[in-house]
Amino acid sequence: MTERPSVVIVSSSNTKPKSLIKLITKCTDIQDDPTDTNRTSHTWQIETKYYTAEVDIIGINEQYQRSQTFNDNVEALIIHMDTNKETGLQDLTQWSAIEDDCDPEIKLLIANYCTNDTKITKAAATEWCLQRGFELIELYPAQQTCEQDIIEEKIGVDRVVEALQTHTWSNMNMKSQKKNVGEETSSDNVEHDEFPANDPVDDFSDLFAQLSMMKESLQSLPTNQRKQCAEQVVTAFWKAIGGDEEEISDM
Repeated sequence: MTERPSVVIVSSSNTKPKSLIKLITKCTDIQDDPTDTNRTSHTWQIETKYYTAEVDIIGINEQYQRSQTFNDNVEALIIHMDTNKETGLQDLTQWSAIEDDCDPEIKLLIANYCTNDTKITKAAATEWCLQRGFELIELYPAQQTCEQDIIEEKIGVDRVVEALQTHTWSNMNMKSQKKNVGEETSSDNVEHDEFPANDPVDDFSDLFAQLSMMKESLQSLPTNQRKQCAEQVVTAFWKAIGGDEEEISDM
């Protein structure tokens, strides 16, 4: 049986990994592992418009048991930090073994909130993340309105889910994209509705995985340049699913 890729959730605060699993998956029936009181495991079906993937979300409460099989399957690591503790950042070192051994592609440092008034300031937490390749996410941030944003930014737990959805999971199954031509699909033309033989799915998957980085790059540009880049992104995605650039040239 092939092992599923996994998301590991740990906490250096009073918030338990089990609570975070419920928050992310929106599933209230999360069962503790009967064979290991130190772990909580839940199989999560990620389903987006473009792909499906089944992953294990594993909450580890205390000690990390080293295992090569376990390490190889970890593709995402989420750590919850207490920003109201002076030692909030130092406490994160207890999970450094997971980060070092597993080397996950997705690394998220989350906190209930992180401001200039918390004991761990946002500047300090951001610096820690930059040094270690994490993304800082506040679960309950102060609401900010950005009317000029071309691409709406997700915040809180929605951003956590988005970060996991934009990862290229090792067991990802891309969905077939049907062309909308205003007519019913029959058994005679099914092969024409699937992606062309040159398989642009690979290009699309790469673009999809890089969407988060694209958004970060757009934020630092002036409004007119952001609009131009956004148009280029749309064009790239359109071409990746087999569309003709001329079809959207007037949009």
